[in-house]
Amino acid sequence: MKRRWLDTLVFILVVPFLIYLTYERNKVWKDDVALWEDVVAKAPDNARAHNNLGRALGVNGRDLEAILEFKKATDIFPEYGLAYMNTAVSYGRIEMTPEAEFYYKKAMDLYPGLADIYYNYGFFLYSKQRYEEALPVLNRYIELDPTGPFVPFTNKLLEDIARKNYGK
Repeated sequence: MKRRWLDTLVFILVVPFLIYLTYERNKVWKDDVALWEDVVAKAPDNARAHNNLGRALGVNGRDLEAILEFKKATDIFPEYGLAYMNTAVSYGRIEMTPEAEFYYKKAMDLYPGLADIYYNYGFFLYSKQRYEEALPVLNRYIELDPTGPFVPFTNKLLEDIARKNYGK
């Protein structure tokens, strides 16, 4: 009888507390921005957390805020090529072309073997109708990651560039 009473008391005290904790934690998981803001608040010197917060902000169209987070990431870890690439992507989305190019080139200097940089930069150049410049960059992406997720689309871009060049 005593054991059952103790079990009931524990249940009455512990379960509501666990439900409350779950409810509070779910607020953090409501979206990527909230999640990464929580991580950054708890680990402000974590470059990856700032980079991921920047990506979440950028996906939500908040590129100026994203750029600030990417810059925090590179302040913490100056060799963080992925953060430079993400900075370039955000600058490109807000039509700040010279800044975007600067950060793409910085990312390629730091990580010349990271295929995603070449895909993003090649697509950026293609979108600016700078086909001659895009061609070797997109080819480099395929060289670095021949089975990568963007290879089919990259091949379509390369075919389009070839049509444009041969149509002259």
